[in-house]
Amino acid sequence: MQSLLGMIQMLLLCGTVLTLAFVVLLALPKSELRTFLMPIVGWAMAIFCGIYAISPVDVVPEVILGPFGLIDDIGAVVAGIGAARMAMNAKNE
Repeated sequence: MQSLLGMIQMLLLCGTVLTLAFVVLLALPKSELRTFLMPIVGWAMAIFCGIYAISPVDVVPEVILGPFGLIDDIGAVVAGIGAARMAMNAKNE
């Protein structure tokens, strides 16, 4: 049991280090990784926002709050449009 927990802890640590390195490389303005991945990340975010906007699962439910429950859906649509514009601009650069 101790060996299994040690292995899980090591996997979490390695995953965290790799994720941090990936984020740092993605944040560098002239990085080849950023040039390659920004259109992909932008379109993935736009698709995710579209799916969230049409899904019945909401952070702010319309059943309880009525029309105020549409705020999170409107925010998801706006974020999706922004992500799609960012993906198009990243592809053109």
